[in-house]
Amino acid sequence: MWIFAVNEQAGGGRGRAVWRKVEADVKRRGIPYLALLTSCPEQASSRIREELALHPAGGINGIKGVIVVGGDGTLHGLLPVLANSGVPLGIIPAGSGNDTARALGLSKQPIQALERALSSAARPVDLLLFTGCLPSTTAPGPNAAEPRPILTALAIGFDAAVADAVNRSSYKKLCNLLRVGSLAYIIGVFQTLLTYRPQKLQLTVDGKEHAFERGWLSAVCNTSSYGGGLRICPEASSTDGLLDVCVVHSCTPLQLLRLFPTLLSGSHIRLPYVTLLRGRSVTVAADGPARTRVFGDGETLGAVPLTAQSAPGKLLLLY
Repeated sequence: MWIFAVNEQAGGGRGRAVWRKVEADVKRRGIPYLALLTSCPEQASSRIREELALHPAGGINGIKGVIVVGGDGTLHGLLPVLANSGVPLGIIPAGSGNDTARALGLSKQPIQALERALSSAARPVDLLLFTGCLPSTTAPGPNAAEPRPILTALAIGFDAAVADAVNRSSYKKLCNLLRVGSLAYIIGVFQTLLTYRPQKLQLTVDGKEHAFERGWLSAVCNTSSYGGGLRICPEASSTDGLLDVCVVHSCTPLQLLRLFPTLLSGSHIRLPYVTLLRGRSVTVAADGPARTRVFGDGETLGAVPLTAQSAPGKLLLLY
């Protein structure tokens, strides 16, 4: 049996429309399935946990896989449930950003994404385990002592502040409605640039310390791209057991602004104010008057200091 975890509210209601198309094709194929219709990532996570307890993987009535119909938030919320479960995860993107699906090279077309999930062999991929200071408003959920699985990347500093500004904005919904979600990010970059100030960053990668006096941002990546297709760490792979780190530092606001278009191609790595690091364990701390925000898989996680560790092969993925 296949389980479809459907967030009907994903993408401003797009999840519901995508599921109608997918369900019609699933019925046409005569595939045994169970649809869990939810309205938020937390509800999806709770329902999947219940089903896994009732129908373990394998056996006649076992679960063949869980296919998410939703956005990055829905997918992120299921990672603690599916990691180490032996149940493969498939993705049919239906959110406003769909950064995870983009990073994995999955189709935006629902039926093509369904076909890929149903026909692909389950492959083990790495996760990034985050430990850090979570916001006090996050309840219920993992506390600061419990590692939190991330599939794509941690965004730290300026780009996390941009994501926070966009999420708080009134223009995000309008941009999503007009199908120009990337425009909201561009607006957020200019908005954040007016007030953001670089801070001293201290990174430790596999025990080796690195200090940056004027650090704008750092990204700890398990995949090569994030944030609307920005190829922040072009060589990153979710199957090599390593984390790739990109630090942007010691540049002017104008140079930072000019850097963003180069992130689409990955050519930023040749710039003198960009440093790339790689390792199995990364810690990030900041020294400055402002909180240095952290986002993971597009979700707010709080602020530094943080620790990130690679967890090789912890998730089975259908892609």
